[in-house]
Amino acid sequence: MTDKKTDLEYRRKLELRLKVIENNFVRKHSDPKDYVVKSSNISPHENVEKKENTYYKSGIVDGLVKEIVNPKLNAISRKERFIVSQDNIASDGLVAFYSYMSHPEINPSAHLTLIYDVSVTNVGNGYNHVTGIFTVPTSGVYVFIWVTRVYFGEHPTQLMINNAVYGVTFLRARDGGDGSVSGTVVASVTKGDSVFVRVHSSYAGDGYIHSNEHGWPSFSGWLLD
Repeated sequence: MTDKKTDLEYRRKLELRLKVIENNFVRKHSDPKDYVVKSSNISPHENVEKKENTYYKSGIVDGLVKEIVNPKLNAISRKERFIVSQDNIASDGLVAFYSYMSHPEINPSAHLTLIYDVSVTNVGNGYNHVTGIFTVPTSGVYVFIWVTRVYFGEHPTQLMINNAVYGVTFLRARDGGDGSVSGTVVASVTKGDSVFVRVHSSYAGDGYIHSNEHGWPSFSGWLLD
């Protein structure tokens, strides 16, 4: 009998706290429906009525419910909110990528597409680290930057949008020299366009396009609007 009374008292306190949270949330947000999500199932050992498992609350309130009911769910809740925020970034139309080359290219041939195989940032999932090609996910004006490091040689590179050359760099580093050069392009592109960096079509150069822990060739870009 005492256990039942304790359970009822617990539920009453929980419902009261939820009501306070809901009221505070409604006062702060003019249209709370925009934030509605379905709350996760609550652990059976908490002895909360089944209807609580399908009760609809705002994302903010839902996080507080989990904290009240079971503090062990906090870490999972934070992870879920992080994943949702990443999805929202992509769906909001933001696009940005950054990738670098993890190994040297020795005497690359003309026309060779340079592959920046380590993808660090890829918001919008436009860059392919296997092919080295960025496929435009959203039309607009973009900034593209590429960095080439040369060791004991010389190399020209081109930034390509589809079949058109939009930018060219050249660097000579002779007599054991080592240096880097960067190029920047601002261009209006259309969804589905291909953007990549290649060794110059008419002159390949010679020596290393170098990469090690002291310097990486890289390729990056982002949507301006």
